[in-house]
Amino acid sequence: MAKALGDSVVVEPPKIIQKPIQFTVGIRSWIVSKTLGGSISKLMSDTKKRLQAAGVAGWGQPFFRFHCINMGVEFEIEAGYLTQSELSPIPGLIINNFPAASYTSLKYAGKNRGYQGNKALIEWTRANGYEMDRWDTERGDTFACRYEVYISDIDQVPDHQDWIKQVAIKLK
Repeated sequence: MAKALGDSVVVEPPKIIQKPIQFTVGIRSWIVSKTLGGSISKLMSDTKKRLQAAGVAGWGQPFFRFHCINMGVEFEIEAGYLTQSELSPIPGLIINNFPAASYTSLKYAGKNRGYQGNKALIEWTRANGYEMDRWDTERGDTFACRYEVYISDIDQVPDHQDWIKQVAIKLK
């Protein structure tokens, strides 16, 4: 059952999941808060162009990962695509992974509603006594692994309101 969450809808309520390692390829950058949405799209587009130029085919769903958050100021973001296996080095791209671990997770739908989705997940996680794998640094709130993956095929689903994303944060 979907639950209203601002202008978005939780399509899968918060829960704890066990995830195997998930390989990724993307670009990592510090982004000013007010440019977040457009910057993520650009990083994904740049990643896709570099993958095509390198002759790599068969990458999967787009993602963005929050390495460090200084809310209202800047974010250290990695954006790109999931891959089936670890890729060989590609100039200008970071070959990385989401580590195998326990994660707190929820799925939501709706345009520009990541803040509400993340907030709901963090509140649920804390209320249920789980500890996120995060720490404070001088640049902000830093995470071992916190990401959003597009579950919907964004090339096939034209309405952003219908896009479904999974938010996941690695637990200690």
